[in-house]
Amino acid sequence: MKKIVFVFILFFALFITTDTVFAKNNSEYADALKNYNSGKFTDAVTILKEYIKKNPQPSAYYLLGYALYELGNYDEANEYFEETYLIDPTFSPAKTGYTKVADGIIESQ
Repeated sequence: MKKIVFVFILFFALFITTDTVFAKNNSEYADALKNYNSGKFTDAVTILKEYIKKNPQPSAYYLLGYALYELGNYDEANEYFEETYLIDPTFSPAKTGYTKVADGIIESQ
């Protein structure tokens, strides 16, 4: 019985910790996307560079590439676009849910 309680407590602790970390990281990405859509590309770049250190997700690299492109940093933007496809060769913007780019704003489908 003690083992079952211990396993249950361990599972619950891992679930809470994982959920909290994901929520924090997801909010960082959401902040970067908000800054990007507000035209605050420098702020988006700063947030995303920190974000990808902890979460090397293709969608974050892709968004970082777009933000750098908007700032006119084409070579650096290209490096992040390339990194996107090194991480996930099957990546497509459709995987992020944000595929339409109009007037510099990334919109969901």
